[in-house]
Amino acid sequence: MIKFLDLQIINTKYAEEIKLATSRVIDSGWYLLGNEVKSFENNYSNYIGSKHCIGVANGLDALRLILKAYIEMGVLHEGDEVIVPANTYIASILAITDNRLVPVLVEPDINSYQINDNLIEAAITKRTKAIMIVHLYGQCAYTEKIGDISKKYDLKLIEDNAQAHGCYYSEPGTSNQEPRRTGSLGDAAGHSFYPGKNLGALGDAGAVTTNDDSLAEVIRALANYGSSKKYVCKYQGLNSRLDEIQAAVLDVKLKYIDNDNLRRKEGMSYKSIC
Repeated sequence: MIKFLDLQIINTKYAEEIKLATSRVIDSGWYLLGNEVKSFENNYSNYIGSKHCIGVANGLDALRLILKAYIEMGVLHEGDEVIVPANTYIASILAITDNRLVPVLVEPDINSYQINDNLIEAAITKRTKAIMIVHLYGQCAYTEKIGDISKKYDLKLIEDNAQAHGCYYSEPGTSNQEPRRTGSLGDAAGHSFYPGKNLGALGDAGAVTTNDDSLAEVIRALANYGSSKKYVCKYQGLNSRLDEIQAAVLDVKLKYIDNDNLRRKEGMSYKSIC
């Protein structure tokens, strides 16, 4: 049998470094909200090109927490609509419905299977408050048109970056512009580090990236039971924290993500630079 995705072979390349990293965590006696998480958050935010990175338990929680934070901040309210591609994984939808928001499905472009930016404006109503784009199959779903629509209607632009770690966005004919990675193109982005992702942990893990100071502060509190100070809970939060071992593993693999992506691209051609 030939495995479609052999995680044993993939992780064997980093086995010694991963063993050293996990041993360091075990020896430290500190397993949550410690230096390994801080290190990965700093390195990943620099990699993505965002001001903030908040490690969370998984990719679904990353998206769920972004929307929950916007509700706590008064930006979103129960019953508001979020435009989302019809062609996506269920987590994109669950993040919306779990927050008692309404997903509005927009069909994909048949050539890319990403959300069709020509259909978005027609789906906007007075209840629309956000657009969630999903960077499927390692390709960038963002377009200048989507950015313009978000600004025109004052909509939050949220990225589901569960499948496109390391993907660059550049509009055709604008190679003189500094390229930006997916996860830094909207107001906030959710990332999954499920083991099968191109940046995969050895279990569930996720993160949120954003340049919004206030949003980052609320998300960080919400992910820790709603608390930014021990035993003081400002919000009704979740228990959604990236643990020290997974952070240490991700920090090891982050160093190799660009080279690994190049190997995945061999013999393939994408419109986006992934």
